Amino acid sequence: MQALEWVKFIGFGAFTLASQGLAAQDAFDRTNPIQQVERDPSLDETEQRVRIEVQPVLDQPLERGDTSTLSVGSVVIDGLEALNRSDFAMTIEPFIGRNLERSELRKLTDAIADVARKRGFVLATAWIPEQALVGGMLRVRVDEGTIDDIRVEGSDDPAIRAQLSRLIGQRPVTLAALQREVLLADDLPGVWIRSTRFETENQRRVLVVDARREDFGGAVAVSTDGTRPVGPVRARIDLNANGLISPRDRVDLSYSMTPLDPDELTFFSARYSVIVNDAGTQIGLNGTYSQTQPGAYLADRGIKGEAWQGGIRLRHPLLRTQKRSLWLEASGEVQDLRQHWFDELMREDRIVVTRLGLYGFAPLAGGTFQGRATVSQGLGIFDATQLGDPLASRTDAPDDFITLLWWLNWRRGIAPRVSLSLGASGQFSTAPLLIGESFALGGNAFLRGYDFAQRVGDQGIAGSAELRYDWSDALGAVRNVQLYAFADGGTVTNLGDGVGGGTLASSGGGLRADITRYLDLDLELAVPLSEPRYDTGDNSPRINLRVVQSF
Repeated sequence: MQALEWVKFIGFGAFTLASQGLAAQDAFDRTNPIQQVERDPSLDETEQRVRIEVQPVLDQPLERGDTSTLSVGSVVIDGLEALNRSDFAMTIEPFIGRNLERSELRKLTDAIADVARKRGFVLATAWIPEQALVGGMLRVRVDEGTIDDIRVEGSDDPAIRAQLSRLIGQRPVTLAALQREVLLADDLPGVWIRSTRFETENQRRVLVVDARREDFGGAVAVSTDGTRPVGPVRARIDLNANGLISPRDRVDLSYSMTPLDPDELTFFSARYSVIVNDAGTQIGLNGTYSQTQPGAYLADRGIKGEAWQGGIRLRHPLLRTQKRSLWLEASGEVQDLRQHWFDELMREDRIVVTRLGLYGFAPLAGGTFQGRATVSQGLGIFDATQLGDPLASRTDAPDDFITLLWWLNWRRGIAPRVSLSLGASGQFSTAPLLIGESFALGGNAFLRGYDFAQRVGDQGIAGSAELRYDWSDALGAVRNVQLYAFADGGTVTNLGDGVGGGTLASSGGGLRADITRYLDLDLELAVPLSEPRYDTGDNSPRINLRVVQSF
């Protein structure tokens, strides 16, 4: 069996040498089904920021005494649970040893409450109960803040109420705890928390939440970002269902194809995920299946590809606030790829890998920073492709590789309606990699002037800069239009005997239009700057059109 595989490998090498135009190695790499759809952006809506209103609602009046002023020799603060009296020492010092009028007493209680709120106890209140001063000692009572009840408006879903009910009776409630529980409720599948506010009912604090939940949703997209052999027109439909088995679960289905020639690409993915506890931990199962049969100038090569992938994923929020959030991500997966040349198996890869990473966002330098970093470890189990396998996409690739894949994005406004977006992505590897784990330049994310996998390597880095102008209610007919210009560049290298590395640059511009709440249109012209496109053999620009209808 091993001898037969080497015969096929030698034959594949002869095919490579005899090919005209695109080399056979490149043809297999650029049309492999395992990467054809992963580069497509998600059709999910952009996360909306939740409005959390935290103004205290229990306004405690001063108790009226017999005199208009009080001779205050000292101030004692009662009712503290999390804070200490020493935390208020500097605040009360200016009020000691004086005759205080009613307005000054109000300033005293406001200042004490403000100290507690700045420490994170955003519902804190302070007041002066009715008392007889003994030796000039004034007692001020502080309520560090509790939530007595929850009222959900809009969609009073049991899953939403169960998540928020953790706040009831929690003493005291901090801003961090309030934001975390509200945002974890917003993270529930299909849930959208529009806003929160506090009201008082019979001296009880009530958290009022305006929430919505969708049971089903989806989107249909048509784009021209494919290549001539696998596309160029792509169609995709995404469907999701929430709360089918558990109130906290979600099912996602996606199907992609090339409508002008359905044989060129078929891709199907399915994912089931469920939030398993009130801390927001999510566990999911996912799988994909794809086929390719390249057409156009590769139609006579007889290339066919088939791939599947399956895995399990865990995601847990380590930090969840409006301005800063951080998630821990862990997963394990198996990838399987087979490619044929005139019905002869010429390439067979199986990759078994575990991943551990972090994803988060935070304010930075007046803008918003987002990033993800993932470490992947290859494993030699479940019949993973071994070093030296003649049918492997890289015969010098071991099964125990380690990679670090990362991406960063930073956005900020620089003038009214004008903003800047900077992005970067890269991968480092300890060993040569099979094609399923390679780093590619070209496509929709980086090097947009080039076709997918114009350059492929084990390691690489890419960056982009985009200047944007937002035009609201454009021409009175479109909800919002974003005009932009961009420039990007990157380089990839290979370890061992790998080929296909290089450096690329491109630039261009376009528009993103929100025509209606559910209909988006993107149009982009991207120009290659450093070398001809493999898809056309020249430096002609890529015209990327994308239309998305959500429902």
